[in-house]
Amino acid sequence: MRFARNQDINFEQLGDTKGAEKRRHGRVICDGVQCSIGEVLDLSASGMRVKTRFKMPEAGEVFVVTLDTIEGPLAVLSRIRWVRRCGMFTREVGLEFFDPGPKSKQVLQELAGRAAYNDSFKAAS
Repeated sequence: MRFARNQDINFEQLGDTKGAEKRRHGRVICDGVQCSIGEVLDLSASGMRVKTRFKMPEAGEVFVVTLDTIEGPLAVLSRIRWVRRCGMFTREVGLEFFDPGPKSKQVLQELAGRAAYNDSFKAAS
């Protein structure tokens, strides 16, 4: 077996950021969180990933998405960052929250906190 020596390693390539993580905030995996276009798979302070059956507009389009929260529906202006097919009729969509207000940020933080601790999102009936 042969091992590379330090002089054989190109350290400039190690600093290459082509495939590097470009997230601004950490994300929380969600279970049972719904929004107006489908199921929220993960959530962060700056956006979310959603599984949907809807045909989505092109990346860059801005629209309002409504999240189901314990405090009731929360409408957030969102920009589509990417759309990926994941089945014959399903897609995953990356959404960036477009300038949420302070109240919206607070509700999103509470929603992410509940998702982190697997608290129930369903309103009591």
